[in-house]
Amino acid sequence: MEKENLYPEMSTYEHLQNAPPNYNQTYPEMMPSSAGVPPSGAMMQNIPIQGQQPQLQPITIQNIPPIPPLGPHPCLVSCPSCYQKKMTIVRPEAATKTHLFAAVLCLVGLCCCVCVPYFVDSCKNANHYCSNCGAFLGTYNK
Repeated sequence: MEKENLYPEMSTYEHLQNAPPNYNQTYPEMMPSSAGVPPSGAMMQNIPIQGQQPQLQPITIQNIPPIPPLGPHPCLVSCPSCYQKKMTIVRPEAATKTHLFAAVLCLVGLCCCVCVPYFVDSCKNANHYCSNCGAFLGTYNK
């Protein structure tokens, strides 16, 4: 039984005609002409077509003044979240100082007065919130 050759034999000339192109060579007929043809792809995104004006997106920059030092009472502040100038809402909150006062009262022997610092706002920190959007603005440590 004779083996069939699956690939026909080619002469050297035929082999060179079917070979892939040499990548080191340049072919001028394959180079794109630059006369009258606009660039394509990502480069064309920033180039306006003749007769059209480029459309610019408006940029809004709002200069928000810094929040002034906060005190124990409500104050007028420009909120960085909602950009409104409103009075703050003050919510007292127990802090380390509040717990220390309670501990001192307990150690001194005034155990019945331990809860007093938790009811007196001067022993607590004052947290300021925006009255419009409720955003936290800062704390006044007493």
